[in-house]
Amino acid sequence: MTAIIQLSKLELSSDYLNKKFNDYRLYTAAILLTLIPLGLAEGIFDYKSHPEIRSELFQLRLYFLLLVIPAWIILKSSSLKLSTATILITLVFSAYLGIKIIEHSGEELVTTVSNVALYPFFIFFVLIGFSIYIQILFLTVAFSFVVLSENHGVLDELIQNVYFQISVQSSVSALLIMLVFSWSYYHRYNLQLALEKSSQTDPLTGVANRRHFDNQLKSETTRSARSSVECALILLDIDHFKRINDTFGHPTGDRVICALADLCVNQSRATDLVARLGGEEFAIILPDTNITDAKNLAERIRKHVEDVYVTSDAGEIVKWTISLGISALPVNKRSANTIEIVMEMFIHQADSALYEAKNKGRNQTVLSQQNTL
Repeated sequence: MTAIIQLSKLELSSDYLNKKFNDYRLYTAAILLTLIPLGLAEGIFDYKSHPEIRSELFQLRLYFLLLVIPAWIILKSSSLKLSTATILITLVFSAYLGIKIIEHSGEELVTTVSNVALYPFFIFFVLIGFSIYIQILFLTVAFSFVVLSENHGVLDELIQNVYFQISVQSSVSALLIMLVFSWSYYHRYNLQLALEKSSQTDPLTGVANRRHFDNQLKSETTRSARSSVECALILLDIDHFKRINDTFGHPTGDRVICALADLCVNQSRATDLVARLGGEEFAIILPDTNITDAKNLAERIRKHVEDVYVTSDAGEIVKWTISLGISALPVNKRSANTIEIVMEMFIHQADSALYEAKNKGRNQTVLSQQNTL
């Protein structure tokens, strides 16, 4: 039940629907383009079955060439709303074109039934990358036309009965396929999220790993260079961590690492990125932050660490301290260096400040005095 509720909410989420649409963008365009030769090919049968009106039917079938327009919009547009409106107009146009062809060819049982049976599945295939609510809405609208035609006697009684029965069967079948596909895509979406998260997360602490840190730092460095916004970097590690492992054991060392990771996350903002670079070393990327505000956060973390402890396997109280180094990207300063070089210098300056904090006796924060980025 929880999964169904979550799926119902996701089908209204712009992020989810944008991803779903992008996953099936090419497929949707291909379906629309495939309908062009299929629609024109039916004109071959018109020459045998309706020789007297074959030219009129052929002219109607030429309108299938217009499907190039929605296919092009689907491929090029980045707007989900525009793409949805385009597809809905295309479905209305296709239904109208089908009705006009039936009107010209007459009430042939085979022609009428085939159109009615296939249209719900046509709706599904064309709307496969869109919200399940849009799919159900349009399927309902299409079925309502069947009910209206029956109630108003648009078709003769024989075709009318077959028309309605086939419509019910095909609409229900298409609805079941829509629901099954949406459920399947929901599980695929969650699996992709889990895989993406695992590739970016340190398995011990749950914070970002080195790979995600490098990508995010490059992104923030690029943003800072282009938009002249501030960005700061804190590097920190646990003082005498080897002594903790040797004295209390590696499980206790892991608890210390996890406790520090939790503390960094709790003290940082939602926009900051806390990452474990390896071993006992951590980093915090602070977008839109100057070096003074970064120091305030670093000192807050350092002082909280002094009040935190973990318990060893033997029940002993284990306390520890950390050292921190900070660097910042200068604002409104153009650099001839590439982003990769700026990143390297950004990290180097914070690392040098951290090294200085270690040399000065540990358990302190040092700011980088360099400004050569």
